Amino acid sequence: MLRIPLARTLAALVLLPHLLPACAPPGPAAWQKAGATDATVAADTAQCRTVAQQQAQRLYPYGSSNPALGGAGMIAAQQQARTDRGSAELEAFNDCMESRGYTRTQKPAT
Repeated sequence: MLRIPLARTLAALVLLPHLLPACAPPGPAAWQKAGATDATVAADTAQCRTVAQQQAQRLYPYGSSNPALGGAGMIAAQQQARTDRGSAELEAFNDCMESRGYTRTQKPAT
């Protein structure tokens, strides 16, 4: 049986939460617009998010699956609709921000 000393186990448990963020990929690039203040970016982001959510719900309404599919089929259809809705929302949000003159900053490759 493999025996790991208690001190080593405790050290690993203490260090692990501090090491995991270093393994995470960089976050998404930020939206930027020349002359826009933080408040303007926040307001435009909120407005575009609302518009995108509304548009995605119109395209892929909740509860639009076919009851004739049975339980498993309905779950699969709902999951697909959720995926489609999420993709449509992201595309609509990006389009909205770009139409307002924003661009994404490019993060340097590491």
